[in-house]
Amino acid sequence: EDLGDYSAAGKWADSHFDLYNQKELPNLYSLAHHYALFVNFMADGEVTAQGHQWVDGASDSDVVQRLWPEYYSNRGLLWNAGPGGSASLMPQAPGAHNPYHYYEKLGDFTNPWISYPQRLYLFNNLLQNQVSFEDFGEDTTRARDGVIRSALKSHVAKIYPSWDRLILDTDRAKLAIDWLKKHPGAKFPHFVYIWLPDDHTAGLAPCYYTPDYFVANNDYATAKFIHYLSTTPEWKHMVVFLTEDDAQSGADHINAHRTLALAMGPWVKKATLETHLYSQVNIVKTIEATLGLPPMSQWDASAAVLSGVWTDHPDFAPTPSVLPIRMPVAFNMGKCTDHLLLRREAGATGHILTPAWLKAHTDAHGRHLAPVVQKNAYTPTSLLKVSGPEQLKQEWIAS
Repeated sequence: EDLGDYSAAGKWADSHFDLYNQKELPNLYSLAHHYALFVNFMADGEVTAQGHQWVDGASDSDVVQRLWPEYYSNRGLLWNAGPGGSASLMPQAPGAHNPYHYYEKLGDFTNPWISYPQRLYLFNNLLQNQVSFEDFGEDTTRARDGVIRSALKSHVAKIYPSWDRLILDTDRAKLAIDWLKKHPGAKFPHFVYIWLPDDHTAGLAPCYYTPDYFVANNDYATAKFIHYLSTTPEWKHMVVFLTEDDAQSGADHINAHRTLALAMGPWVKKATLETHLYSQVNIVKTIEATLGLPPMSQWDASAAVLSGVWTDHPDFAPTPSVLPIRMPVAFNMGKCTDHLLLRREAGATGHILTPAWLKAHTDAHGRHLAPVVQKNAYTPTSLLKVSGPEQLKQEWIAS
């Protein structure tokens, strides 16, 4: 879907399944061309419920494996919403529209701790083995009372907004870069995990950014963050892995589990197309081998370290220049509630809709200081100007 028309991939790409290309993903194409692209790379799970656990812990739990089909079929059973179990069984519980829920205390009732894999996640492994790290956006494990223990919590970036479709990845990347700039030298963590979720999009949900813009914003933010890393002194000892938590059965001519993965850094071979069969567990295994961590499951214990992409002649030059976003800011057609419009306006500057934000944007008479103008929105008229294939593409994403 993302690299379907990437000609350098040869038989591993098929333009018939291409959803996004160099128009939305100029930086992904540039990085894939410059570094190592794994073209036979698989997600170990089927959907998000499993995917985050496989990427973070090299396995998924029995509870998640049993319950995710019921949850995804809207039959009401709860799976672990990411490693932290931050979803709630109660409507409008604390945390609704709160992208910082992954950091805050949850109640016993909202914390399905039984859904963690037996040996937990990379973050726990790093902590136990005294390897410094920082987590930008990913859920972590909690005790049964729903609290993240202080030793682990000190490595979670509380300023970083996690899941919220109206905060853009460009703001997330900036926050992460600013944090790293404040922690140079010995304070720079040995392991950095960052979640940039905008490529998930919001489908055609009214009032949200269009899928094309979400993906383009994610592409720019990802490249911006990686480029910053390549300008630090730590770059000479660094490797960056880029992948997704799952393929979600996306259209593919080889396997519905196939997804993208890149390796980038001075010690990575340039312009490499790696065709060996690998999966997310191989990335976890490589991280463990690099940092001296023990395995967390039978899967990473028996997995191979990624090979075929390394060089003995490093190139310490920074990554290619970041290419600008080529897609215009645009919103999906449909009726927007006042609440959603306010959330979107707050999110456009990296904020969430709080009483403090609302007060700062309201005059003495209770009028909103900056009326929300819905620019570039899809409307029934503008939709007529969208080509047939584009309409089919958007409908496919929404479904």
